[in-house]
Amino acid sequence: MLPRLERVTSRPDDSRNDASDTTVLRPERFIAGGEAMAHEPDGKVVFVRGGIPGDEVAVTTTERKGGWSRAVVDEVMTAGPERVEAPCPQRRRGCGGCDWQELAVDAQLRHKVEIVRDAFRRTAKLPDATITAGAAVPSEAYRTTVRVVGGPDGRASYRADRSHDVVHADGCLIAHPSLRALIDTIEVPEGLEVTLRVSAATGERTARWDRRHGDVRGLPPDVAVGSDAFLTERVAGHRFRVSAGSFFQSGNDAAQLLVDAVRRLAPELEGAGAVLDAYAGVGLFAVAATDPSSYVVTVESSRTAVADAAHNLAGRRASVELGQVGRWRRPDGLAIDVAIADPARSGLGRPGAAAVVSARAPVVVVVSCDPVAAARDAALLHQHGYRHDGTEVLDLFPHTHHVECVTRFVAARLS
Repeated sequence: MLPRLERVTSRPDDSRNDASDTTVLRPERFIAGGEAMAHEPDGKVVFVRGGIPGDEVAVTTTERKGGWSRAVVDEVMTAGPERVEAPCPQRRRGCGGCDWQELAVDAQLRHKVEIVRDAFRRTAKLPDATITAGAAVPSEAYRTTVRVVGGPDGRASYRADRSHDVVHADGCLIAHPSLRALIDTIEVPEGLEVTLRVSAATGERTARWDRRHGDVRGLPPDVAVGSDAFLTERVAGHRFRVSAGSFFQSGNDAAQLLVDAVRRLAPELEGAGAVLDAYAGVGLFAVAATDPSSYVVTVESSRTAVADAAHNLAGRRASVELGQVGRWRRPDGLAIDVAIADPARSGLGRPGAAAVVSARAPVVVVVSCDPVAAARDAALLHQHGYRHDGTEVLDLFPHTHHVECVTRFVAARLS
């Protein structure tokens, strides 16, 4: 029997739902959101935070509804074959950033594939959808962007699991070494959140925070700050300007895997006449996934990202547009061969799907960072005449439950 887990985080107030009780469960599989599903003796479903399939765990119920409940692991009675000790000391102290560190690294992508398959079966009503495993980034030092918060002692910290408490961020397992050095150096006022970023290609670093709430001390002179701060990253042989206020992937390895997956799932990009890149960010796919001769249309709502995309697409035939994707419609006379969309975690939704469908592209590729949202979008596009033609699951966030997938759709009919 493993020792009782140290309770380092706060539990939701059980008195509000009058649900608190303790039982022993055997988690069966993971679900979207990272919890493990188990069944009580009467057959009711329990979503177990901290459980791993194959475990036998003592849990405390924290929420109970009519046909299901939620629980948190108090003690691992018998460890399943895929349970390991968390490799990062911060996680062992209660850091909430990497909620799958107790799951063996070589099992994580396989479970993520099953989560996506389940989402497409249940939400998209596509039980026979082709879902395949792609590649994974290295499991350590992969993040080139992190967000820290100042602790009571002024040290850069992360939020604790399910709590407003903090855990010192020094020695972070998944942070790029150059970010680890910053984490150890800076002094951050309590409660102030700071986004730190490094270029894996050039070593340039940026820091961004809301100066109305305090100032960060101890930043080395090479760290660019302020509204004009940016760095240069390299992906697929292309240089990208990335401003401190612009979204970028978790690291350049992640960006490279996504570019490769988009190219693989849309071979029509080779020689395409025109390509739509919706939710384009700094132009990652418009630059690195398209044929240099293609005309590209990018749509993005972030002003800093649009400025970066315009810089990164200099010399290309391109229209770089600032605006909400949901309001975009294909201009008359423009024939788009491939549409790429990389929406936020909530997915395309109806407005985004309508915009993408308006492109009337024979091929659509959607990059999703939430499995249920990916499945919802598949159902929406199906309603508009697009057939699901394969989803590739990538692990861009090892040690966490976060899932990235790239899905190909082809036009069977267009409404």
